Amino acid sequence: MAKKTWVLDTETKGTGANVVPLEKVLTKPEPAPARRRPAPAAEPKRAERRERSHSEPRPVERSATPLPAGHVRKRATGEIGKVLAVDARAGTTTVRWLKGGATSTVPLSSVSRR
Repeated sequence: MAKKTWVLDTETKGTGANVVPLEKVLTKPEPAPARRRPAPAAEPKRAERRERSHSEPRPVERSATPLPAGHVRKRATGEIGKVLAVDARAGTTTVRWLKGGATSTVPLSSVSRR
């Protein structure tokens, strides 16, 4: 029995490699030439994306749906609350905010029905 010379074949796909006889590596057929792709006609222009820094606040998402009766929306954040009382003389309203459940008295100018 003749001795065989073994080599490490790393031409396999993935992360593995095989130990194969040297004769098998030497007699491998040449790989087929790669197909040529036709060049694309023209690349569409990409809109420039502006990078937003971490310190820049995100825009507030606002809803366009009508509010139920007796509810208002905070102009600054868009948070919805239920009106508990209105003091027209002082120009304030007491609102229970639905998101956190907190109650606060705010100026009438800081809330809207939209």
